[in-house]
Amino acid sequence: MSALVANDLTPLLGLNAASATQTSSLCVQYIQTAFTIDNSEIKKLAREINIPQKEVMAMVLALSKIFAESSKRQHNEHFFRKAISPYALPDPVADAVTGVYLKNQKLIFENTPSKNSSTREYTDLSWRMDVEIARRSVQNMAEPNWKFNVSTSKEPIEFQCDAAMLDKLKGELELALREEKDTHSQRFQRYMN
Repeated sequence: MSALVANDLTPLLGLNAASATQTSSLCVQYIQTAFTIDNSEIKKLAREINIPQKEVMAMVLALSKIFAESSKRQHNEHFFRKAISPYALPDPVADAVTGVYLKNQKLIFENTPSKNSSTREYTDLSWRMDVEIARRSVQNMAEPNWKFNVSTSKEPIEFQCDAAMLDKLKGELELALREEKDTHSQRFQRYMN
């Protein structure tokens, strides 16, 4: 996680276990409501733990990000504790945060956008080239076709293409890789992490 997340979690260092549990529960609620939260909940928590409202909101956002990322990676207790260890939370606070995460891990996972979307996630690709050789005429040119089997998280997809389409596919993939290495994309990735 970034230094911004670490700065936003600083107020957690001064909380007791009960306040950390309240804050963590609010994070779960934030994730469960599609990353929206009633401002009155933030005000109420800010009054109860005696921290400015702006800092409470930043803390909820940062801790929610940790919850969502850990959930996507399906962290168990050991790995979740490892994920929060760079923030040097006191043991009672770390125990409270971990307890809320473990209790709500399935709920967090189900409500995390990237795992709840309808898009398929790539897992594997296999291919083969087929050449039709059944024709006896020497004048007919053999034209190869490529068959692809793309395994995804939901179901495999099969398609076939000729040399021209394969060349177009290659060009599009090269453009995507170039775009990924572009400075704007790199900057965006840094901000997202």
